[in-house]
Amino acid sequence: MSDSIAITSGKGGVGKTTIAVNLSIALKKISSEVYLLDTDLGMANSHVLLGVNPAHSISDVINNKKKISEIIVPSKSGVQLISGGTASNNLLNVENKKRYSILNQIDSHLKDQNDVKLVVDIAAGAEDNALVFAMACDRVVIVIIGEPTSFVDSYALLKAIFSKSSFKNYCVVVNQVQDEDQGKDLFLKFQKITTRFLDVNLHYVGSIKNSPKIRKSIINRIPIVSEEPKSDISQSFLSVAKNIYNTPTNEWGGLTFLSKVKKRA
Repeated sequence: MSDSIAITSGKGGVGKTTIAVNLSIALKKISSEVYLLDTDLGMANSHVLLGVNPAHSISDVINNKKKISEIIVPSKSGVQLISGGTASNNLLNVENKKRYSILNQIDSHLKDQNDVKLVVDIAAGAEDNALVFAMACDRVVIVIIGEPTSFVDSYALLKAIFSKSSFKNYCVVVNQVQDEDQGKDLFLKFQKITTRFLDVNLHYVGSIKNSPKIRKSIINRIPIVSEEPKSDISQSFLSVAKNIYNTPTNEWGGLTFLSKVKKRA
């Protein structure tokens, strides 16, 4: 089965991209093809964590210099990266026509592949870019940490997506926890706050411990799921990946990633 997952967060600094990269690698264990699309246009850094140096990015596609198929970069982990570009590119306010062009080009590129997982690293916050790309995915994963600002900003993001799409189902990953109990406790607190005001279903899909091993993996540019695949943290990422697929997908009337694949299936 082919599908797409948005990895989002209400604010920066919560480890969203670290989760997106390691989750993508974990998915390689249960899927034949995994693509990681970094839509943090102009400030993308998935390539840094993957240890690759793309010569081209989505900015070249937006500027009609390259096609999506020409900017895909393989990584040692087996994940295929579509980079969002660096800070030198002013891509924060891309018009909808160009956003939809990206969706259509990815759709066309992946249409002949089976069992494709597309992980989309979404820019933090509730700007238009973030909302458009998040709503184009089957599932939306919100990354939170145990800080009031994370709760407030993640609630604002959920409210924005819900108001534009009426998506009912959202996965939640709690990052930088001491243990699984703390992760579950923080989720329940966030769930209580959110569902008091929004008619949504939040699904707890797991937590990731705060560990110096993750910080080391970022510095070394070798994702921990690749560097230490049998470690407890790597197993946590694999568990999160599996749990995500036990949650319902959302239905959306607008443009989506992999729409041709879904229609064909």
